[in-house]
Amino acid sequence: MPHVDEVAIVTPVYNDWEAFQELLARLDAVAHDLDGLRLDVIAVDDGSTMAVPASLLADADLHSLRRVDVLHLACNLGHQRAIAIGLSEADQRGAYSAVIVMDSDGEDRPDDVPRLLAALHEHAGHVIVARRARRSEGRLFKAFYLAYKALFFLLTGKPIAFGNFCVLPAAVVSRLVCTPDIWNNLAAAITRSRLPLHHCSIDRGTRFAGQTQMSMVGLCIHGLSAVSVYSDTVFTRVLVFSFALGAVTIAGVVVVTAIRLFTDLAIPGWTSYMVGFLVVLLMQALMLSGGAVFLLLNSRSMPSIIPRKMGAEYVRNTSALLPP
Repeated sequence: MPHVDEVAIVTPVYNDWEAFQELLARLDAVAHDLDGLRLDVIAVDDGSTMAVPASLLADADLHSLRRVDVLHLACNLGHQRAIAIGLSEADQRGAYSAVIVMDSDGEDRPDDVPRLLAALHEHAGHVIVARRARRSEGRLFKAFYLAYKALFFLLTGKPIAFGNFCVLPAAVVSRLVCTPDIWNNLAAAITRSRLPLHHCSIDRGTRFAGQTQMSMVGLCIHGLSAVSVYSDTVFTRVLVFSFALGAVTIAGVVVVTAIRLFTDLAIPGWTSYMVGFLVVLLMQALMLSGGAVFLLLNSRSMPSIIPRKMGAEYVRNTSALLPP
């Protein structure tokens, strides 16, 4: 199987150093099995409260990974922004033909990397994304995930069926790090970019060690961050909905008034109650439309964060765990 020669792995880490050590061991095995693949790892320490263990690589037996660096962020920014900073670092090095984004806890399986690289070879120039054929989470998480996908489609008109695990050609990385969208959510940014996609059906793995750091609040914030990438689309849809609601309300007032004045169907007091109710709906529609307009204008006037330009400002220092 042909391989991409120069590949970087970008992975965010928050206190999961034990799982990260296992990830390195398995990526080393992958690099050993794929002849000609030169694999670097760019880990982004997302403001961890636990220092990198001194024994992280002392106990590891790594022979095939070429380079392992850890970018230490000055504060916790969240894994999406940590990924954006890691992609910016990979792009600035200019040494890679592709970049793989994956989680460090084992739920994105290193054994699936060869399959994703093979798909990149078959679909040159495409973004290769892992679409989960089978998930390992509980029923509650799955229910919330389905609700998130439904809400995302309702608000944006776009389906989303993949997460962070993907392969990005170098040209795509250079494009994405110059957009503010990946600062909030990588998957939504890829969807919005209109880049050609190829989906690989891949099962989700299980954690190497420890417990997940993601709470239910974090999951909700993650979903809202994805929707925020389409904020202008969402505000426009809300504006159209509020106008439609206002038109229906005005029509309802006209109908109720006509029934009261020109028919014998009205019950004493019924007209005033209905008109009052419809007027309240009309006022809410006007407030909703006004709020949507101002939020849209405000979002268009706010300065954007460009990861390639500003991401390095959040990097406190870099540790070369495995120098080139």
